[in-house]
Amino acid sequence: MTDNREYKTDCRLFTGFSPCHYRRSCRSCPHYEAVDTRILLVQLGLLGDVLRTTSLLPAIRRRYPRAHITWLTRPEAAEVLRENPLVDRVLRLGEATGALLASLQFDIALCPDKELPACSLMQLVQCEDKRGFTIDANGSIVPLGESAHRLYELGLDNYQKFFVNEKTEQHLMTEALGFEYAHDRYIVVLTDRERRWALEDRRIAGVGDSEVLIGWNTGCSARYPYKKLTVEDQVHLMETVWQRTVRKDRVRFALLGGGAEDETRNRRIGEMLSERQIPVTQTPCLQGVRRGLAAVAGCDMVVSGDSLGMHMAIGLKKPTVAWFGITCHQEIDLYGRGIKVLSEVPCRPCWLQRCQLKRKCYRHLPWPEMSAAIVDMATSILEEGRWAGDHVLGAFPPENRIEPPLGVSPGPVL
Repeated sequence: MTDNREYKTDCRLFTGFSPCHYRRSCRSCPHYEAVDTRILLVQLGLLGDVLRTTSLLPAIRRRYPRAHITWLTRPEAAEVLRENPLVDRVLRLGEATGALLASLQFDIALCPDKELPACSLMQLVQCEDKRGFTIDANGSIVPLGESAHRLYELGLDNYQKFFVNEKTEQHLMTEALGFEYAHDRYIVVLTDRERRWALEDRRIAGVGDSEVLIGWNTGCSARYPYKKLTVEDQVHLMETVWQRTVRKDRVRFALLGGGAEDETRNRRIGEMLSERQIPVTQTPCLQGVRRGLAAVAGCDMVVSGDSLGMHMAIGLKKPTVAWFGITCHQEIDLYGRGIKVLSEVPCRPCWLQRCQLKRKCYRHLPWPEMSAAIVDMATSILEEGRWAGDHVLGAFPPENRIEPPLGVSPGPVL
């Protein structure tokens, strides 16, 4: 029988499955990092939520510099966390999840995800120090400890959430889990291969180092369909931006998206723009989230709704013009590199998945001001090589505010 004392199983880099990236014997290894705290982070939300939650990792590392961090998420979101140097292990939600949580030991379990599947899993975790959210005997989501109460209460009070709160989701989440907020950014790391993809996208678009490629994210998740513009409005807005652009020889558009629906939509948008003699290229939509990150990385700036494309742009530190209809703009941090454009309807925000009103928020944006802001951003990047600022276009709270229609936003099915 092998003597396990030959191996330093308490090292942060040791898995027991394969060699660590140093690929050397544990004996007298100079890279040995003894773990003193094992932490589980449960975040099963949409891809953008997972990406945004990476901003929590620096705060955890500051408090527990010798921690081993395990992140439990959905299989499709695991790719977002690949290459992240602050995450030691990623567990993909699946049939073996219950057995894993019953056998693994943790010192701290964190759940910023206030939805039933994630909160239910917290009941299975072998740990005394649990923070964030869980479920009670009635199957209701409840906060764990006093620090999570503010975020919990915001979810139950639309007036406080929509109009009183001024903190970003990162700020609220960090405090809810008992850590000190320090305005930390998302943690996104690209591989050399992904950087080459980004450069190839620029080459295909015909964009050089001294030119600007405007990434245009056209889609959103199926869960919140009102986070995307109509095809006609997208084309009209891009055409207006093009008409206002002075240096047309140095500006190009790249259509961004993910999935078959976005692929079809982008093809249609591309054809309509080509008919108008507007230079546009389509980036791959069917090659996974990492390819999507590379496509965003190849752009100089991004225009998007409040969706994954926006979060990718934030994570990759791209100047961003983001528009908001159903969602709360104040919960999004563009980190000094963006413009928030607010819908002009009096019932925003509402967070509804379906709306019976004839006047839809995504059809009523301040189009002239938005197109001018996009042109100004592109011009600044062309002339100065950068753009910085935090601006909001639109009235908040909305003028002549009315209550949105009643609606229910159910969590995902277990």
